[in-house]
Amino acid sequence: MLHLVLCFSVWILISTFLFWRLIAIAKTAVDHLKRLHQVPCSNCAYFTGDYRLKCTVNPLDAMSETAIGCRDFIIKSDCRSNNQGISSGGCFAKNKFNHTETKEKRPAFKLK
Repeated sequence: MLHLVLCFSVWILISTFLFWRLIAIAKTAVDHLKRLHQVPCSNCAYFTGDYRLKCTVNPLDAMSETAIGCRDFIIKSDCRSNNQGISSGGCFAKNKFNHTETKEKRPAFKLK
C-alpha cells in the first residue's frame, strides 16, 4: 500500500511540474506574439507586400523585431490620402526634411 501512495505522489509532482511548465511556455509565446504585433511594416509606404523584397529601404529588417523602431517609417495613408505617390515627391515633402537645404557645397574632386 505504501508503494502505491509513493507512486501516486511522484506522479502528482511530475504532472504538476509539467502543467506549470506548459503555462510558462504559453505565457512566453503570448508575450512574443504581442511584440511581433508591434511591427509597423504592413502600414508603411515602403512596404511592397512581395516576399522577395518586402521593404525598399530596409529589406533585411522588414517584418522583424528590428523594424519596430524604424526611422524610415512613413504611414501609407499619408501618401495616398492626398493622391500623391512616393515617387511624386509629395509624400517626402510632407514627412521628411528637404534634402536640398542641408546639402553642403563640397570642393571639386581633383585627380592627381
